[in-house]
Amino acid sequence: MDTITLGNFDGIHSGHLKVIEKARSYSGDTCLVCFEPVARQYFTDNSWNRRLTTVSEREGILRRMGMKKIMIIPFDKETADKSPDEFLSELHEMEKFSRIVVGYDFHFGRNRSGTVEYLYQWCTSREIDTIIVPPLECGDEPVKSEKIRLLLENGELQNAEKLLGRHYSVTGVVSRGKGLGKQIGFPTLNVRVSGCKLLPKPGSYAGYVNSGEGSRPILAAIFVPGSATGPVEAHLLDHRDRDVYGSIVSVSFRKRLRSAASSLSIEELKKLITGDVENVRQYALQEKRMEDLKR
Repeated sequence: MDTITLGNFDGIHSGHLKVIEKARSYSGDTCLVCFEPVARQYFTDNSWNRRLTTVSEREGILRRMGMKKIMIIPFDKETADKSPDEFLSELHEMEKFSRIVVGYDFHFGRNRSGTVEYLYQWCTSREIDTIIVPPLECGDEPVKSEKIRLLLENGELQNAEKLLGRHYSVTGVVSRGKGLGKQIGFPTLNVRVSGCKLLPKPGSYAGYVNSGEGSRPILAAIFVPGSATGPVEAHLLDHRDRDVYGSIVSVSFRKRLRSAASSLSIEELKKLITGDVENVRQYALQEKRMEDLKR
């Protein structure tokens, strides 16, 4: 293997893309090495629910980018306890890389004792090229996953998108709900999202639902529950119902419409959702106008 790039890569945000693009700029094969679960998830006994990408979402993004070789290292007690030298020696034994590309803040090994300075010295002594990619800055501060998490949790969807470099989305299985939406004239898909995945701030959003490769995204009014365990609900606009229970769909958030409401009567709820649907249509019209202007 000629080049490897190494990191948690949770979110595959614009800063990560800079590292990955640098690795792929060299001739020869490139392998992306990441961990599962991500380190922070492991150290919180898997109760951490702020991941920007699940393992399948992360791989899907990388594959669409054209990354052909992805190595996932299990992050367990054995991995966490390795010294920086043990970790690098075993990695090199597996891949025999001649070049390694990492971000400026990369840490590895027991207690995060491995630094980019250590990495550089270790590789130089073995005639391995070490490329340290400087931070990608946005608004005078580096793009980092934690900043994106905070923006999403605060409902600042557009600002999060700028750092991500794409629209934020969640993937999950469509399950049966209580049927209240259908009873009041607004049937929804109940999408069960992985417990580790970060949901944006509870409330109503305009967005799209995509049911798989080659399918056309469907405009939807999306509702994020106040409970982290509740499903994401999506009311599809101008789309006939079909049996999708058990299928996997992707829900893409485009614009935050309002905060979550509680203790509403049926009539109040119907009025609120009617307004959401109208706002989603207005969003779609505005989006189409913007696209037409770019042509």
